[in-house]
Amino acid sequence: MDKKKNPKILIVTTPIRPIPTNFPPYGSLSVMTALKKAGFNDTTFFNIDLLRPKYSEVIKYIKETKPDILGISAVVSTAYDFTKKLSIDIKRFLPGTTIILGGNLGASAEILLKKTGVDFICTGEGEITSVSFARAWMTADCKNSYSKVQGLAFLDDEKKLVNTPYPPTVPAEEVYDIDWSILDDLGQMEYFVVNKEFSPHVNAELGDDPRKYQPHRDGKTIFNVVGSKGCVARCTFCHRWDKGIRYIPVPVLMERIDRLIQDYNLGFVDFADENFGSDKKWLKQLLPELKKRDLLWMVGGMRVNTLSSEWIDQMKLAGCLLINCGMESGSQKMLDVMEKKTKVEQNFNAVQWMVEKEVNTVIQLIIGMPGETPETIEDTCKFVSFFTEQSPNVNPLSLSINFAQALPGTPLYEMARSKSQIGQTLEKEEEYLIKISDRDARDGETYINFTDYPKLVLEKWHFDIQNRARHSYLKKWGAKNYYNIIVTAPRFQPSKGEEHGSDQEDTGYYADPARSIKNSNGKNKWGMPASSHVSDTIHDINKSIKLINNKVPSFWTLLKKRKFGDMAWFFPNYFWHARHFLILFAIINSFRKFGKKYALKMLLEYLRWKIKNIFFISRKQSIKEYISLRKLLRDDITSKILTDNPMMVKLREGR
Repeated sequence: MDKKKNPKILIVTTPIRPIPTNFPPYGSLSVMTALKKAGFNDTTFFNIDLLRPKYSEVIKYIKETKPDILGISAVVSTAYDFTKKLSIDIKRFLPGTTIILGGNLGASAEILLKKTGVDFICTGEGEITSVSFARAWMTADCKNSYSKVQGLAFLDDEKKLVNTPYPPTVPAEEVYDIDWSILDDLGQMEYFVVNKEFSPHVNAELGDDPRKYQPHRDGKTIFNVVGSKGCVARCTFCHRWDKGIRYIPVPVLMERIDRLIQDYNLGFVDFADENFGSDKKWLKQLLPELKKRDLLWMVGGMRVNTLSSEWIDQMKLAGCLLINCGMESGSQKMLDVMEKKTKVEQNFNAVQWMVEKEVNTVIQLIIGMPGETPETIEDTCKFVSFFTEQSPNVNPLSLSINFAQALPGTPLYEMARSKSQIGQTLEKEEEYLIKISDRDARDGETYINFTDYPKLVLEKWHFDIQNRARHSYLKKWGAKNYYNIIVTAPRFQPSKGEEHGSDQEDTGYYADPARSIKNSNGKNKWGMPASSHVSDTIHDINKSIKLINNKVPSFWTLLKKRKFGDMAWFFPNYFWHARHFLILFAIINSFRKFGKKYALKMLLEYLRWKIKNIFFISRKQSIKEYISLRKLLRDDITSKILTDNPMMVKLREGR
């Protein structure tokens, strides 16, 4: 068998959110670093998610590059539509190019392999599988030649689905061992290493800790650092490839951070871990090292059952200014449905301790899981009220509320399939993947209603939680404190370089290419004007009205501009007194967001449900059925989908 020369490999990303974030493409860069270490030096990177070129430019670039292997990084299942279009077009123009896909979208392997131009799916860790795959490519003469590559799904020469065993996990010291010169050589590193004055994280989430304003921190940058990979939990709404969790040894992690300090003037660190500090021995070793370097830092993901008053003290002394936790709900019943393996009392304790010690946090919630009821929403309302009542310095805007979104590889997705809320054929599953493409979990048109209540009620619940947070703050701390917090919130402040008073939305799919990436002529690598504006999609900064001199706009100004969400924040008493009519607000807002046809459908569903209630037609209360989604799927005969391909079982179950 002849051995071919080393392949020309091109790794591309897919757009993740309507506008780019400043989170580096860790997965793609890890794979590229591993390939280069293995001797595959003709490997290049095209960061579509960051650059947002026109689609025609994407095709043109790939056609001109003529890769032997095209690697598509699709880290979320909402990238399906783009991935399908891209892979089919590349196969049409470059039929000899082998296409391999990695990322969470790979949980839908059978659909991808049968409905798109993708040839192979990386189901294991890309660092190991990609190298084995590239080596196999050099001698392969048919699909069956790849059968010994671990962590791979593909259709063999007989068109049968093959799913090879998972490869060994990457050793902890090699997790995310990235060569950042890949981005430097492309002129893109400066987008991800953001000066503190331009960072929405530093300005919006790190509060007013006096250390943030110390003169020696002027000009310092912030960067997303990952200290671990994996998770200790198996939440029923969350898909993951990784089994267990690995913490990067502290000496190795600090060596990487030291390089960032030296090369990029790092002064602020955003730890993007999902389970920061669950390993207490690791955390105990890390804290003095961070303190020694005088870094200020935040934690993107920490479990509430990891926190204690003492640990928060130690973290703050070491420079921690913010800790975010996936609290998800104020209802123990819903935490059990999610299989969070936490207690609601731990949620209450965590926010109380953080507020007492002046460590910022954002309350992150998921609503609309199976079994959600007005009673569980009331529990969540009490929880957010407790949060805002802890201190006048608490920002009542610090809420992130999403609807449960069924993603492949999760029990939630499989429950939807078992109840035919997602079709059970490949064609119907693909329809769902197309429907959720380019949408986020807050999108009202695409999430599945898992509750026994109409969708308008779910929309109202979203407002109810926010309404209670505002009212509780006002009742405890008064209007003066409330408006001092609201009008100075970064959500309503123009960003650097943005014209004051602007309320223009920036939500186009390819709206603003590569902010902050400038070369000598003030343009990015694609010749497009580069902006200094950095977007924070968590807080929807671009979707909110911008204040001039912190002056609250009039009610009628907001009404005329249809800024209904902002109206609720600026005129909270109106909305509290009208709380019994919030369903009308939900109806109006649905017409604005989803259009006439979809909103009318939601309204008719609500009216039918309301009429049934009036005539005392019983509604089935299902909360007890959903205490364990995994158990229900395992035991309930109706969840057995006989048409499933046996090779898909482990992908559907996740790890």
